[in-house]
Amino acid sequence: MSLQRVQSERGFTLLELIVVCALIGIMLSFSVPSLRMTLFSDPLKSTARNLIGLVNGVRELAVRHQQPYLLHISEAEKRIWYEMEKSNEEEKREDRRGQELVLPETVNISGMWIGGVESSEDQKVIWISKQGYIQRTRIRIEDKDGKHLNIQFFPFLDSVTVAE
Repeated sequence: MSLQRVQSERGFTLLELIVVCALIGIMLSFSVPSLRMTLFSDPLKSTARNLIGLVNGVRELAVRHQQPYLLHISEAEKRIWYEMEKSNEEEKREDRRGQELVLPETVNISGMWIGGVESSEDQKVIWISKQGYIQRTRIRIEDKDGKHLNIQFFPFLDSVTVAE
């Protein structure tokens, strides 16, 4: 009777349950961080990352092409774009995707210091040399909740500091 009872009560072994739990744990360890980034992304911090990437990319372009570049920052239009300092008409007509950063609706540029002096103009221009050097520049971005980040670029260093 006990032999018949064991065959009718089928189940999973402890080893099978451990393997399934381990597989679920491995899958969650890969999926949860990516879900967290999409659900809880901060537009202020992502704008700071995009701005740093754009400026560093322009510095690399200046070195690669051995041409000075101009980085334009417009507070009113809430966008940042770049162009070669001496560009001809053919280069101006080329596709300009990737050459500008448009800020999200919730993020504004609230201040900018170039060479230690606060700039009060609406549209500012930063010159980047053909060696990739940039004036010491600090850009303050702020979101609608009043949180702000200060992004500082150094002339001879590739490093950037971000402070709250």
